[in-house]
Amino acid sequence: MPKSQVEPPSIVYSRLVRDYWLHGSEAALIAASDLGKKLVHDGLPPEDIGEFQQQALLALGQDLPAVPLTEVAAQLTPPLLEMLIAYGLAFREQIEQRYRHEIEQRLEQNHKMEALGTLAAGIAHDFNTILGVILGYAEMTLDLAPVGTPAQHNLQHILAATLRARDLVARILAFGRRSETRRVPVRIIHSLHEALAMLGVTLPPSVVLHIETTSSNLVVFADPSELQQLIIDLTINAVDAMNGCGVMTFRADTVTLALGQLSELPPGDYVRLRVCDTGCGIPRAVIDRIFEPFFTTKAVGRGSGLGLAVAYGIVQRMNGLIRVRSEPGQGAEFEIFCPRLGDLDESHEALH
Repeated sequence: MPKSQVEPPSIVYSRLVRDYWLHGSEAALIAASDLGKKLVHDGLPPEDIGEFQQQALLALGQDLPAVPLTEVAAQLTPPLLEMLIAYGLAFREQIEQRYRHEIEQRLEQNHKMEALGTLAAGIAHDFNTILGVILGYAEMTLDLAPVGTPAQHNLQHILAATLRARDLVARILAFGRRSETRRVPVRIIHSLHEALAMLGVTLPPSVVLHIETTSSNLVVFADPSELQQLIIDLTINAVDAMNGCGVMTFRADTVTLALGQLSELPPGDYVRLRVCDTGCGIPRAVIDRIFEPFFTTKAVGRGSGLGLAVAYGIVQRMNGLIRVRSEPGQGAEFEIFCPRLGDLDESHEALH
């Protein structure tokens, strides 16, 4: 039979039940059981299996109107119920195994991130001291260099490179959580506007920004500078993915999570920020690694691989969750959940 004409499971099941009822075929009953096991293996929920069993009995009643359906049901229902219970237990075991595997993977990822953060922060701290010496001597030597000479030109390049290195060290220290944070109630929309204003003219004119929100009073508990850094890192990452041309959309709203809705977060009210772009998307082969420190798909010299790792660490410190959805060629959406604080007056002094 062609694939386009494959019979639905309920029809196959009803035919097997019919053979068993009319001819006492044990093979048909075994085949019916195997069909149910296959559907469980394929992930069909137990309630759907019960539904197609009911459809099979109704189909049998239409095929054999002379056979009392109640009599058929009376004989078949007990073994079917036993099968359904077995299917349900097997399905539950599968779900539990998948859940345990997912939790183990996330714990392993968290341990790896913490270990790398500690190592990176230790190295960066010592390197920062060395950079301070280089920067100080370069500045003093630049003051002595005659204006317009090659020496002055070379020293300016040294200073510029040293300052870039210092910025990189600051990002590594932020990833390693060695820098002190000051967490206060922050309106996320205010931080979004400030971060995009800071990027200002550095963004290509061919990048269009859209902000969509359900309220301006979406308050989270965060370090204001870290929250702005999070938005800047995600924006720069998206601009790179779009090759400087495309549309970025920032959507902010609130969601209420029920128990177990997201295994990483407890139930409650959350502010959700979604950052969407129309870029090249993320290949499936690397999407699970994008938050790893120093991992990058960019060419040598074009990225440190720390932007998303820093973003991940910031969200973790906010007791939140960041995840990504992407299809190659169809852009990406970063979704951030942070615990929501109650609405505050616009005049609240602690807000930034």
